[in-house]
Amino acid sequence: MEQTTRSSVAAVRAETPVPSFLIVEDNPLVQRALASVLLRYGVCQTASSATEAERHIASGASWDGFVIDVGLGDGSGLDVLAHARRTHKATPAVVLSGQLDREVVNRAATLDARFVCKPCGTSELAPFVADVLARTTGDRVYAAKERARHRWSLSPREAEILEFALRGRAREEYLDMAGISVNTYKTHVRKLLDKTDYDNLSSLAIDLLGQS
Repeated sequence: MEQTTRSSVAAVRAETPVPSFLIVEDNPLVQRALASVLLRYGVCQTASSATEAERHIASGASWDGFVIDVGLGDGSGLDVLAHARRTHKATPAVVLSGQLDREVVNRAATLDARFVCKPCGTSELAPFVADVLARTTGDRVYAAKERARHRWSLSPREAEILEFALRGRAREEYLDMAGISVNTYKTHVRKLLDKTDYDNLSSLAIDLLGQS
């Protein structure tokens, strides 16, 4: 039973669209760090300059997410995003900067982009990644689960239990699929609720879906 269920899940995931990210960052180390995060969810194309980025945008490729550094050697990342918005008006985007500048934050908002201060990692990029996944897969539950997984550093088992709760599936169904005892399940749930500071799974699921 467990093998059949997991095979079915794998088949569904294989049919899920794979997001494509454009990373615009002129620091090679930061560029690699960003790619290492985003490659868990899709494919990445990198650009080290505004000129190279605008060439990728003009190529006609269908981008699902933009990660753009503000301070590029040959121009502003905000101008690159403004150029991208001509053809990718609703594509999720995040603007990166090492400084918290009010003008930069406000212009990023006018370009419908999130703003994140560097250095940043998985947790800071999680809301952006969730936006991309929700848009490309059409699966709000998966996106909400991924956002929660990164926000609270959930274990694979905790994230799996949370996804079942988000989908409104019964505990017994999860126990059959996972092959664990009720007591083990309760232990994982208790740890999950301790991390998220919630009293029960239902309240957590409702709030997460409300935020997605």
